[in-house]
Order: sequence, then structure tokens, then C-alpha cells
Amino acid sequence: MDINKLLQRLEEADDAYTNGKPIMTDLAYDLLKDKVLKFLPPDHPRIAKVGHAPSSAWPKETHSIFMGSQNKVCTVDAIREWVAKTLKALGVKKTRFILQYKLDGFSLGVDYLNGKLSKAITRGDGTIGENITPNAMMFRRLPTYLVVGKGVSVRGEGLISKENYAKIQAATGDHYKNPRNAASGISRRLDGSHSKYVEVVTYDINAKVQNESDKVKVLEQLGFSVVETFVFEDVQEIVDKYIEVKDKLRPTLPYDIDGLVLKVDSVEQQEKLGIKDNRPEGQVALKFDSDQAITVVLSIALQVGRTGKITPVAILEPVDLMGSTVTKATLHNFAYIEENQIGIGSEVVIEKKGDIIPQVVDVATTGEEYKKPTKCPSCGGPLEDDGTNMWCFNPGCRERETNRIAYWIKVLDMKGFSGKFILKMWDEGKVRSVGDLYKLTTDDFVGIDGLGDKKVKAFFEILKSTSEMYLDKFIVALGIPSVSSGTAEDLVKHFKTWDAILSVTPEDMMKIPGYADTSARAVCSGVRDVRDMAEELLKAIRIKEKKVGALTGKTICITGALTTVGRKEAEKMIVDQGGSFKNSVSRDLDYLVTNDPNSGSGKNAEAKKVNDLAIKAGNPPPIKVISEKDFMALVGTTVEAKAEEKKEKEKKDSGVTLVYNNIFEED
Repeated sequence: MDINKLLQRLEEADDAYTNGKPIMTDLAYDLLKDKVLKFLPPDHPRIAKVGHAPSSAWPKETHSIFMGSQNKVCTVDAIREWVAKTLKALGVKKTRFILQYKLDGFSLGVDYLNGKLSKAITRGDGTIGENITPNAMMFRRLPTYLVVGKGVSVRGEGLISKENYAKIQAATGDHYKNPRNAASGISRRLDGSHSKYVEVVTYDINAKVQNESDKVKVLEQLGFSVVETFVFEDVQEIVDKYIEVKDKLRPTLPYDIDGLVLKVDSVEQQEKLGIKDNRPEGQVALKFDSDQAITVVLSIALQVGRTGKITPVAILEPVDLMGSTVTKATLHNFAYIEENQIGIGSEVVIEKKGDIIPQVVDVATTGEEYKKPTKCPSCGGPLEDDGTNMWCFNPGCRERETNRIAYWIKVLDMKGFSGKFILKMWDEGKVRSVGDLYKLTTDDFVGIDGLGDKKVKAFFEILKSTSEMYLDKFIVALGIPSVSSGTAEDLVKHFKTWDAILSVTPEDMMKIPGYADTSARAVCSGVRDVRDMAEELLKAIRIKEKKVGALTGKTICITGALTTVGRKEAEKMIVDQGGSFKNSVSRDLDYLVTNDPNSGSGKNAEAKKVNDLAIKAGNPPPIKVISEKDFMALVGTTVEAKAEEKKEKEKKDSGVTLVYNNIFEED
């Protein structure tokens, strides 16, 4: 790793930001800076540098009080260590701390003279910032007049709420990557457009008070919006609140936060602790475990998907992220590689959220020039280039076709059919398509290592269980790239049969709400592409008629765990009663099932948001939030009855479940 090269890249990023043409996102900049600072000596001038130099687009202004930055910690153990170190430095066994949300926006210093807002200055490099007063006069929740005649200096964060961010994206054509970028960009727009969406939340003032918590009270009394503040003396209480905000409260907040700020409450004690490298020793930022990290591209591998699309994958210098070591991440497509000049040696930002495959989301430094492949890495056949992606259309491509079979198996939840089994049957010449699965006989398994009579019998029992299904499930399992489960439901709802769906035109699709020209054409084209595959499968599979029941025409989503049934069984119960199961919350949802309506889950928060907006508009809330008990009543049973069924099933299946779960599994 060439630290001098990375340091030079940081300086280039500073210059580009200064000129209003950033070459990387704020996050990529922060990650790259954190990486570089670890390798610099303590007396290096870069250590004490704060923020960016101000842009030439706005007048320069010197802050009345230096706007520094904060040291940060990212783990519970580090929080405890910081508190212990601070108490030791103060020579006390206990003191009072405050904890505040670390707002994810841009820092702003606002000065008032004779009660009137005189200037608003961005942090810049901490000493000199940009005077954006004309725009600040339009910011929300920032008073332009105070009932105080003396000079007042206030510190706060300019941010954009999640609700207003959606409005801005709609107005600008999704111009901004996230609310933080939007707030920073809009605050510095010379024409002042959209400034009304920026709001200011404050946390500091030059009032002569004894405690930091007193400053918050003064700000509130003067009419400012203030950051939520918690007061603690015990380190365990601090840790508990940190975990609660990180794991539960964060997604329910109206704006983004990227951590908490822990401060010694006493102003006198803060002064005693002093400042080092332009960072106060009496304060520390408690960052949440990042779902992003920066690392180096070692090579680029290629994967062939079920549609024949070639996906480039970055092989990475191992990096720890969210409790696991990440060694590879998707690069999306070849246009992304070209646009961002990614190659061997590139410093890239990777992101991992939940079960989503890690992906490259930003680039800090470019690498060696990458040349597109011309041949399929699996079959060696020629590739077609559409300008964004590369495609292999060879119907005999091993990786393409086995992935198509694997997708069918995954959608139908055919437990035990591993990738190893699929490849084994392909290499034996027994299976070349999904339809071939349903043509297999017991003779096809003779002589294949590891497949005894019990496993073969189990194979055919599982296969039989998938020989009939509802049409929307069949369509999803076909693996059409442009057709989600929601799209499949729309197709079945409006066109009823597979034969009718084959004849659907883009004009027909565009009559359904939510489908524009591009999406309608993609659906119709995708359906035509799988015509032959579907025709072969329908020789072995029977399409079941949708049932009419208590939930006909209703849509239901489930969040959290149910006590008596699994998610798959609950979905089947919904469908058997004529309803539709949804994986996400939207305005057209009828029921959200949850055993904890007060939890901080994203689905609970989204349902509340939808209902609150409806009530605000004078309409009844569209989504009914119901318990597992209410849900069971809807489908004609009870929690007690399902619990008893579950108990009996577990007793009956004892000793059999293990066999089914391990059929043809990977070694």
C-alpha cells in the first residue's frame, strides 16, 4: 500500500471539493481518510486537519469560534475504555455525561448580532468556511430573529428529513445519492433552490452556563430546534442507550444519524480535559458498526447468471465488515467498471446490508485499465455487448443453465437440492434444463456415487410436491429478470392464464398502474424469452386455480417471527384464503401482521408513516396492523389450534426431517 499515493488522492479530493466538483462521495472520502490517518505519524499536519477548504463559489468567512471535529469509537468496549480514561484524566470516580444523536448532515455556524441573523457559515476547514447566509435565511427551524440583543453564536447541523428527501428526489430526478449529499449540495446552490427543505438542528451556543445540557435548554428557550439529549452517570446506561438507538430506534427517526456523541456534561471539566489535534478530549463520537468499508481490488472474476448475463466480481484484499471477513463484491456491470475506472489496485468502498451480497458502491482511487472479456468464462462461447452488460446466449452453457435450474429449485423451496447435486446431474448428462428434472427415472440414478435408495426416494417425493402450483409462483420460478413476485401477481390478476399472458402487448401492460413504456416492454420481452421453457414444464406441471376465501383481494405482509407457524406456512395460509402475500409495505397493503407493533422494524415504521400521511390528508389509515392472533382469526383458525398442530407435526416428523434437510447437500 502506497500511503503517499493515497495521501495525494486525499489532497486531490480536497481541491475538487473546493471547486465544487467532488470526485468521490463524502463516505468514500471519510473511509479513505480513516485508512490513511492510521499510518501517519502523530505530528503529521494531516492529523490536525479538519474538513475541507471552502469553495470559491461563496464568500469566505472566518468563524468566531473554531469548528473542530471529534475523535470516534465504534465498539462497546471502546466506549467503556473512553469513559474510564476520561474519569482517570479528571481524577474522579464518577461524573455526568450527555449523549446526543450524531446528525448526518453538514455542520453550520450561525451568528446573530443585535438579535438578527447576521451570517451562517459552513464548517469548511474549521477556521474558514463559506458564507451561505442567503440560503440559510430560507432554512427551516432556524430563527432569523432572537429576543437577545448581544452577540450570539450557535452551532448545529443542516439536514434533510427522510420525507423531504423523497420530495427532492422527485423534483430533481433522483439527483442525490442520500439525504446527507442532498443537504450539503442544496445548501451551497447559488440559486438557493430547494433551500426550504433544509432544516437546522442545534447543539451548541456561546452561553455562559455550567453544563452542556444547560446549553441545550438555552437553545430551546430561544426558539431553536435542538438535538435530542440524554443524561447519564453510569457507563452501562450509556452502553444500553447506544445499543437501543443502533439496533431499534435508528430506522424510526425522521432523519438519518450515523452515531451518537458522548460528552462530559460539565463545561469546566471539558476545559480541563482540553483539545488535542483540534479535537476536544471531553467529547467522542460513538459511530455505529459501518455497513461499508474501504479495501483494494486484487483481481476481477466473472460469473455467468441464469439469464446469461456476465457479472464482474471484485476479488478483494480481505476486510472486516459487520462481523465477517469480506473477500469479494459485485461490480454490477462493465459500464460501471468503465465509468469509475476500476481495475486491479483500485481502492473501493464496499457495502454489505443484511443478506445482500457485498457490492462496490464507490471508488476512492482508480486502478489498472480493465479490458472487457470477449469469451464466456464457462463455455468459451462468444459474448454479446449491449453497452452496459456482456451476455452469453449459448443454450448449452453449463454455468448459465445450472444457475437457471438452481433458481427454479430456490423459488420452489426444494430443500436438499444443492448446487453440487445439480452439477453432478449435468456432468452425468442426466439434466440439461429445468424440465429435465421432471423426466428423470430411478434408472438415471444408478451408479451415481452418494445417491442411495433413501435419497432417491426422497428426491422423487420432493419433486412430486412441486408438480402443481399457482400460476404466479410458476411465473416467478421461470426466472424472468424483469418479473418480480408483484409483477407476476399483476399478470395473473389482469390476464388470468399463461396463454393469455403470452399474448400480452406493452400497450396492455401500460394500462396497469405502475408500468411505463420501458418496464412494460421488458416484461413482455421477458415472457416471450421463456416461452419454450414454460411449454416444456407445463407438460409435467399442473397450474392450480386461485382459491376464493376470506382474504380474496387482500394483501398481507408479515414482520418479525410468528410463534405458531413459519413464514412459508403463513404465506400458504394467505394464498389458500385467496389473499396475496407481500414482502414489503406500501400504500396498497391491507394488513401488517406483527407480534410487536412498537418495535423499531422498518416495516412497522413504514406502515406508521403511510397511515400518518393518510390521516394528515383527512383519510382513514389504509393499513391495519394486526397481531398473530388476529391473523389466525382471519384465516379461520386460532393460535392455540396452530400451536397444537405444530406440536403434533414435530412429534410425527421426528427423525424424518433430518433426512429431508440433508438430501444431496454440499459436503
